[in-house]
Amino acid sequence: MFISLIGMAGVGKSYWSEKLKKEKGFKRFGIDDMIEKALGPELEELGYSGIKDMSRWLGQPYDERCPENSGKYLELEAKNLKEALDAAENGISENIVIDTTGSVIYLSGELLLRMKKLTKVVYFNTPKEVIEKKIKQYFDNPKPIIWGEAYKPLAGEKEVAALKRCYPALLAYRTGLYEKLADTTIDYYEQMDKSYTVDDLLGSLI
Repeated sequence: MFISLIGMAGVGKSYWSEKLKKEKGFKRFGIDDMIEKALGPELEELGYSGIKDMSRWLGQPYDERCPENSGKYLELEAKNLKEALDAAENGISENIVIDTTGSVIYLSGELLLRMKKLTKVVYFNTPKEVIEKKIKQYFDNPKPIIWGEAYKPLAGEKEVAALKRCYPALLAYRTGLYEKLADTTIDYYEQMDKSYTVDDLLGSLI
């Protein structure tokens, strides 16, 4: 079985991909980890390490470095997703799980179509009340994020104020794209329940 996990950051993709690896022997491709590894030398040169520092490297949409670094991030994301899909297509393992990043929906239509053809795309949804918490968390502890065209400051609007106004719209936009891409949707509260198991997850995909 080949599975791709999609959804917002912190929704459980990495947790369940690790569970599939440890409990069921799935070959795991953690795209965030692969991107961080590829950027390692550049991040190290800046004295950066970890997801939080990768966010600093990426920058906010009003930072001069953001367009270039966002492009580099998406190039690495596409490269590593392709590597994972090649592994599935070449049959290196009977069971593969791809832990995608939140920005997977920005990749080319061709690559996303290939992901849908080769894998079962599983979307971990995020209810409205959890999204509201994530908005606060983002400003308390930013993680790497690709804004695309979602950052649209108003005339005379301060940068942070524009971020706070535009971020909810970004998440709403992403939600629509995740839903469109998904083959199966897993309820947030269901998969967060302590009684929910890897077998429950796999059973929902049959």
